[in-house]
Amino acid sequence: MRLSLAYAASYYLAGVAIAVCLLLAIPARAQVPDTARSTAGDSTSKITSDSTSNVLKDSLTKSGFAGAPYVQYAPETGWAGGLVGFYYFHFSEDSLPSDTGTLRTLPSDISGGTMYAQKHQFFIGILYDLYVKHDYHFSGGFHYEQYPLDFYGVGNNSPATRIDNYTPLMHGTDFIFTKNLFRSLTGEGFNAGIEGEFRYDGILKSDSGGLIASGMEPGAHGGNSNGLGAILLFDTRDNIYSTQNGEYDDFEAEFYGHMLGSNFTFSRYMLDLRRFIPLAKDQTLATQFYAQFVNGDEPFYEMQGLGGDSKIRGYYLLRFRENDVMLLQTEYRFPIWWRIGGAIFAGGGEVGHVLSNFTNRGIHPSAGIGLRFLVVPEQHLNVRIDYGVGADVKALYISLLEAF
Repeated sequence: MRLSLAYAASYYLAGVAIAVCLLLAIPARAQVPDTARSTAGDSTSKITSDSTSNVLKDSLTKSGFAGAPYVQYAPETGWAGGLVGFYYFHFSEDSLPSDTGTLRTLPSDISGGTMYAQKHQFFIGILYDLYVKHDYHFSGGFHYEQYPLDFYGVGNNSPATRIDNYTPLMHGTDFIFTKNLFRSLTGEGFNAGIEGEFRYDGILKSDSGGLIASGMEPGAHGGNSNGLGAILLFDTRDNIYSTQNGEYDDFEAEFYGHMLGSNFTFSRYMLDLRRFIPLAKDQTLATQFYAQFVNGDEPFYEMQGLGGDSKIRGYYLLRFRENDVMLLQTEYRFPIWWRIGGAIFAGGGEVGHVLSNFTNRGIHPSAGIGLRFLVVPEQHLNVRIDYGVGADVKALYISLLEAF
């Protein structure tokens, strides 16, 4: 999922996580597998734990609504809050055997929500997540947002203070269609499929005389970004909200061009590798390697980068952005007392226009500490408070869901 869309959607999807957990906590209803969406760099990427042992075989007729408000904080938005609701249902029976009998398909859902932030960011979206027989999975959404951001320029050596500010307007749709090729004991196993993104970006406002207003950055006048691609996904995580064991591997290749009605022509390749190693009871070492490489004229608002509450915490969102991005981060998660846990994290990353731009001297380091409060023990859903420190900056984050 592209930034800043990914960042705005993270607030919306955190609300979905709350609503799901509230639903699963209702004892009068049949339990369904954990379902939530991630913002770890993939286009409307789904992270779905296939906890099929929780599915009751008589749940075919079960359907219902759930919803919840949510509040979060980040330097880019100030305080932000919103409301999300979703309707869940089942399409048909599945042919998967189990010790409880024939399992149903995983629950499908259609959700909608909105977010508004103290610094005037606004997001509204409708997402769908559909499971049908034979392990076919279709997910995506429709989005509209206005998301003012400071702009530090493009490149790995941006200044410590902003050089511009802009307000983009984005609306569009994206989708992922996958087929499960084989299952694992936990998680979704191995899936392959296609994905697409069709969006329009306009620049509503920017600083007079700045880089964007002067047209010096690619995409400064906005336009359509339409692309199609392929996705490979391997997921063995034991829990999507706070993983203690397993791995998550995501590879995507997308192609944007005039044949699809895009104003920009470029290709994008993304790799997201995560490992979760249990060290002791409720203690986990989590590691993520993330890389993206782009060929062509990618607009600046489609570029990935460093900063924000999930990719090298401590830096402002997209403080460093470019065609190519690489980062490595690790986190030690441990219990403290009762429902309170802690985290120690560190990492580093770099951006560049081509691969040869990357050097050891160009890495931007980050480290920090965090607290976790377990709000829904059954689903391992935490409220997260992180304090990250970069080379010349620091930032506080309050949110739901782990950084990765």
